[in-house]
Amino acid sequence: MMRYGFQACLLGLAFSQLVYGEGEQSASAESFQRCAVCHLATGEGVPGAFPPLRGRIADIAASPEGRNYLIAVVNTGLMGSITIGGIPYMGVMPAQGPSHDAKSIRDALNYSVQVLDRDNVQPDWQPFSIDEVRRVISAEPATSAMENGRLRQDLLSKYPSLQ
Repeated sequence: MMRYGFQACLLGLAFSQLVYGEGEQSASAESFQRCAVCHLATGEGVPGAFPPLRGRIADIAASPEGRNYLIAVVNTGLMGSITIGGIPYMGVMPAQGPSHDAKSIRDALNYSVQVLDRDNVQPDWQPFSIDEVRRVISAEPATSAMENGRLRQDLLSKYPSLQ
């Protein structure tokens, strides 16, 4: 009986590597834990308080501008009024950059797209990489939560379907 338990554990470990991956394309639930405090473990958010990631983040991550925006928001936060699906959100997302390195930001974003919003991932979508996260962070080191609000407006002007 113990032998089957051990085999089940090995099978579970192998399956988790298929689902969550490792290395450059990791999608880590552990890195998402801090995000889940507000956006919930399901990524559905809290209407009027914390916006949903599920049903949206894969579409945002499908364009270069959207990817840059997502990295900037996780790194330096977001401040200002936003409306998603007709529901207004007015608040502040604190910067996560001080407590997350590029790998953690990559893992949290990949988890959000690959696991929470997996039904909306485009066939040609490429996971975030550590190099991409580092490049965006170093290219705009002075980006602020307020400036990210303006990035959002620019993104919505170019891709209105993301509203």
